[in-house]
Amino acid sequence: MLEERKLAGYCGMYCSACAIHTGEIKKAIAQLRELMDIYELARVQQLFGGLEEFPQFLKVLGDLEAMFGACVGCKAGGGWPNCFMRKCCVEKSLESCYECDKMPCQELLRFQKRHFLYPAPHYSKGF
Repeated sequence: MLEERKLAGYCGMYCSACAIHTGEIKKAIAQLRELMDIYELARVQQLFGGLEEFPQFLKVLGDLEAMFGACVGCKAGGGWPNCFMRKCCVEKSLESCYECDKMPCQELLRFQKRHFLYPAPHYSKGF
């Protein structure tokens, strides 16, 4: 039960509904890297030119991998370190935003509008 409570973020999002937590983003990056290796895209770019931004693309891909590589959930030390909702709940000793007397605040409403309106891709696959 304690583990399950850690998978419910301060904002109310369930970690297993997040593509970062489930590893979908990391897996997609790995698949893209595998295809790039199979087709030797770095070599092709060097031989034939074009794609001048290819080295920058590889850097961005690495940055994405580092940023979205893994998340154990915000209550277990993962998630975005500057999350307003986490900071607020920790300061007020709340388990989630839903315990707050100012619920829903503008930050939570903005977050929900951005993230809760889009179903997690793996839900549509029958996970």
